[in-house]
Amino acid sequence: MRRLVRYLPTAKRPFWRGQAIASASISVAFACRAMVVPLIDGGGLYFTFMFPAVLIAGLFGGTWSGISTALFGGLLTAYIWIPPAFSFALAGDGIFRLFAFWSVASMVILLTAFVHTVLNQMVIAETHANTIAREMQHRVRNSLTLVQAIARQTFRSSDNLIQAQEIFTARVAALGRIQDLIGELPDQDITIEKLIRTALAPFNLGQLAIGGPPVAIDKDFAVSLVLLIHELATNAVKYGAMSSAAGRVEISWVEKPGQKVQLSWKERYGPEVSQPSRAGFGTKLLRSAFAQQENADATIRFEPDGVRCTVNFSATAKKSEAVLVEQVTDASLSILPASKVEAAG
Repeated sequence: MRRLVRYLPTAKRPFWRGQAIASASISVAFACRAMVVPLIDGGGLYFTFMFPAVLIAGLFGGTWSGISTALFGGLLTAYIWIPPAFSFALAGDGIFRLFAFWSVASMVILLTAFVHTVLNQMVIAETHANTIAREMQHRVRNSLTLVQAIARQTFRSSDNLIQAQEIFTARVAALGRIQDLIGELPDQDITIEKLIRTALAPFNLGQLAIGGPPVAIDKDFAVSLVLLIHELATNAVKYGAMSSAAGRVEISWVEKPGQKVQLSWKERYGPEVSQPSRAGFGTKLLRSAFAQQENADATIRFEPDGVRCTVNFSATAKKSEAVLVEQVTDASLSILPASKVEAAG
């Protein structure tokens, strides 16, 4: 039965193919009817072999194939077999038989149409499930590779094991939060506000001002953005505006014509900062994951009262996690106040 089901049409087939199946079904039905003529003395069983013909044509040729089989097969049967033979001068009994056949055949055609609808829905559901499964395999594989890259970078650039464990755990947790968010919304894009609040969940939101219009962002690009926001927030807690009670961080975004989005990170009332001696994790991530995007650019400034970071990108920007893995491998964050720059070098 399963082998038979595979031959049933689950998508729109060429019209001519359905009509060919209809012609073949009618021919086989007429051949079977002719074979039983000696057994029935030429009478009765007028439409008996046309019912399976309509069923087969409807299942394997489609709805129009079933309609053609019922219509032309019924007319030909009435013309050849119902007395008077080879004549459309049907009596009341012949007319009744013909319309009774068409009535039952209509129900058969409706049944086959229902079967096709169910099969189409099953195929769509299976295709959707396979797509999600492939996407999840892709994301799991890239996430594992990304974790390995973060681990290599973290443990290579940290001063001691305890510090490395803390940084590594925080970065992996940020990655885990965005993956959880993606899992919650498998068929939807993620809004920038939802993404930023997910990235900043472990931090003190009382020092943060977050606001902007509802804008959706691609999931792959969201991973890059979450890692950047996490690194900026971590640095702000250690050395920037969030390291003091008076400090404040403003995160805002605006939507420009052409589906362009400008995201701004502004630190205020924090310790004085200066340009670091080397590009670190956040800086490299900013330059590679954002500045190299099509129709995108990114800048970071170290002003006296805090870090300023601006990212311009498309609302539908896409960033492959596989590419992101390569960019994270050698990155290390080094956005430090003036007193910390040399120590980090």
